[in-house]
Amino acid sequence: MTITTNTLDAADSNFVLGETLRPLLTHAMGSAVEVFDTSGPAEAGPPPHRHPWEEVYVVLSGQLEVTVDGSAQIIGPGGAAHVPADTVHSYRNVTDVHFLTITTKGDAAAFFAEVANEVEMDPPDIAGVVRVAASHDIEFVM
Repeated sequence: MTITTNTLDAADSNFVLGETLRPLLTHAMGSAVEVFDTSGPAEAGPPPHRHPWEEVYVVLSGQLEVTVDGSAQIIGPGGAAHVPADTVHSYRNVTDVHFLTITTKGDAAAFFAEVANEVEMDPPDIAGVVRVAASHDIEFVM
């Protein structure tokens, strides 16, 4: 068995809903989990949604407000939040923030890449994001 490595310099840069997500480890690389280096300005973040995979956010700098099933909590550097699969959740960057997004089954990397490459983000084409999301088993709850 070989080790899989990657660096931020070598990772793609996907701009989605005001944030930059760089895949460090993906299912396509042979991993059971996906890891993204995520950063964005204050007030960025996705609206409420659900998907069939678990997600973990690990804050490296700044503050992130994570809402799961209507209950919100702010986490700062060194903090982590777990979102169970199929649970309505969202997050909001309270400040400029840098964090890791870790996902399980599903294909978040493909979703982020498809949105970044095919959907206008300035300003965001929300209908386009919703269309792409549906093809990846992601449901936005508006």
